[in-house]
Amino acid sequence: MVLTGTLVLVGCADGDSVPNLPKSICWNGEFAGRSVEPLLPKGDKAQVKMPEAATFDVFEHQSSTYCSVFVDGGRAHGRESFRAWAQRRSSGKGTGWNHWGPSTNPVPVGDEGFLWAKGASSVILCERPDLPRGNRFRLLKEQKYVELALVAEDAPDTRQTRETLTALLKQYVQFAKRELKCANGV
Repeated sequence: MVLTGTLVLVGCADGDSVPNLPKSICWNGEFAGRSVEPLLPKGDKAQVKMPEAATFDVFEHQSSTYCSVFVDGGRAHGRESFRAWAQRRSSGKGTGWNHWGPSTNPVPVGDEGFLWAKGASSVILCERPDLPRGNRFRLLKEQKYVELALVAEDAPDTRQTRETLTALLKQYVQFAKRELKCANGV
């Protein structure tokens, strides 16, 4: 049986400032709410949404996972103000996995990382010899990479935004290696 749904946490403000987030958000508190707040727009209410009972898993039961923050319900047709996501991949460093466009700059995060005005992403090799692989199994032999991305569509294009995204991405990579139990991990 598969349960689906959404976990929602709410923080509030007066509309002239960035809404406060809970102390910790995403996957059992991966990010401190205060560390994400500089990336959010001003508004009255912030909501953190994830799939119900979301675990950080891209190998055993699902191929991707996410955590989203909406400010005032999402200003542009439900678009998130902040989104962290991870996806299992068949390709890694040097293979053109970065689909974020030509305006990205490399950053030394994970096996290969990129930063742009509204986000940051990295790809990591995550060896999991404990999981069965091959055509008869859910996990193909070449699916040993994970793309991690942070997107902050409403963040200003500033040095502070880029520094915040880079710091959060470094933290996210370490978290992913630990949570995914990468044999080549932390």
